[in-house]
Amino acid sequence: MAKKAAEYQNNPFFVALDGLKALFNKASSVGIFLIVLSVLSLGGNAIPAPTEPTSRSEELAQRTQFESFFNEMSVSDWVVISLIGGTILFVLILIGLVIGGIADYTASKLASNEGTTLGEAFKEVMKHVASYLWLSVLIFVKVFLWTLLFIIPGIYMAIRYSLAGTVFFKEGLRGNAAIKRSLALTKGAWLTTFASHTLWNVITFGLMDAVLSPGTNGVLYRQYATLTDANKPKPAAHVLSWLTLILPFVLVFIFILLFVSLIFALANFTGNFSEV
Repeated sequence: MAKKAAEYQNNPFFVALDGLKALFNKASSVGIFLIVLSVLSLGGNAIPAPTEPTSRSEELAQRTQFESFFNEMSVSDWVVISLIGGTILFVLILIGLVIGGIADYTASKLASNEGTTLGEAFKEVMKHVASYLWLSVLIFVKVFLWTLLFIIPGIYMAIRYSLAGTVFFKEGLRGNAAIKRSLALTKGAWLTTFASHTLWNVITFGLMDAVLSPGTNGVLYRQYATLTDANKPKPAAHVLSWLTLILPFVLVFIFILLFVSLIFALANFTGNFSEV
């Protein structure tokens, strides 16, 4: 048991790095799949926005055409559009659900130091898709309600719930049982969990979020479960975790400071120019 405790990694940089290595050593097909999704997502964000009207008259003309189009639609047209829209929304939710399930199933296998394939992960997710959907709904509702208390509680609890999907596949727990187990696992380790997911995303501007998640959760679950089941406290957060937490506030402060400085510089420049 002493050996396992000594292997605890609380440096968020190496937690994510170890998870990334495990992902490509034991579940390379899943890793490649998530990289492709990340690239496609990046490409979708790069699609140029529709061209804005160049004049007031063009804007009014477009608005008139848009309004007339909807005014001329019949009830049956609205029903068809609603059905199509609802179907597209359902398919998108299902796709997102399956992708999240693949990541969580992979994390559960990596937590046991086992490998998996994309095909195996997909099959397992589809076997339990209804239960996994219910778990996702519960987490969404709980996080939403906590967010209503002033956003920060929502962020805090989202991190505390982050291992529920891994628990779902690793321990076979469902619904609130999986959520409670995630709360127990992350108790006393919120900052380490937060930084392990956030640090690399800050470094890579969020481009590797989907790729990092399975391995990071696998490493965190394995470490937390060992200590939680032995009723032992988690080691204190690494200094890098504290820096990761503070960094966004520092960046916002610097941005505000630069913005205010720019305003004063422009005001002084305008005043000097007026005197001339």
